[in-house]
Amino acid sequence: MNAPFLPGRGFRDPVLGSQSMFRAILNALSRPGTIVAIPEVGVEGSGQVSHDVLAILLALCDQDTPVWLDADLRGSHVARWLAFHGNCPVTDDPAKASFGLLRGRSDDPALADFAQGDPRYPDRSTTLIVLADALSGGEKLTLEGPGIEHQIRIAPVGLPQGFVEAAHDNHTLYPLGLDFLLVAGHAMTGLPRTTRIMTEAH
Repeated sequence: MNAPFLPGRGFRDPVLGSQSMFRAILNALSRPGTIVAIPEVGVEGSGQVSHDVLAILLALCDQDTPVWLDADLRGSHVARWLAFHGNCPVTDDPAKASFGLLRGRSDDPALADFAQGDPRYPDRSTTLIVLADALSGGEKLTLEGPGIEHQIRIAPVGLPQGFVEAAHDNHTLYPLGLDFLLVAGHAMTGLPRTTRIMTEAH
């Protein structure tokens, strides 16, 4: 028997909560590689995805921004929670997604399958929220690009297999390409398409 859907809670204060989350997200994307704390805004929802991830999605998404979720989440209370609190449509087509949530499953689409934008409207691409185990303690990656004075190093743990190489290729598509938010625990860091990602081998 399926468990009943419990709506949980959206932002404790819809205006201040969404503003606080959106500022934190912009801070992360404008200062790539900087670890930014995710504000506590009172969001409560399905245990399949953390409250922090739900708060990020709720701040970014609305009725005009389809969200890609993997098959398990599309059939879960997470999709119903997003529809209930944000009127967010969920899609199974990564090419139609304004936002997406990658959990590192073996059947995740390739990054190239998501919307890359087009030369007239490069902003019409997918922003991906990528779940990691931690934002420090892993393989060292060197970042360069706008928002970084010289270089900055990050060392995330538990990124999806092949993500680093695919994100490096994504940078070469600029001004097209995807933007990323890496999320672990109560923190996030941004990797916009303008950021060049290099491994130690480089």
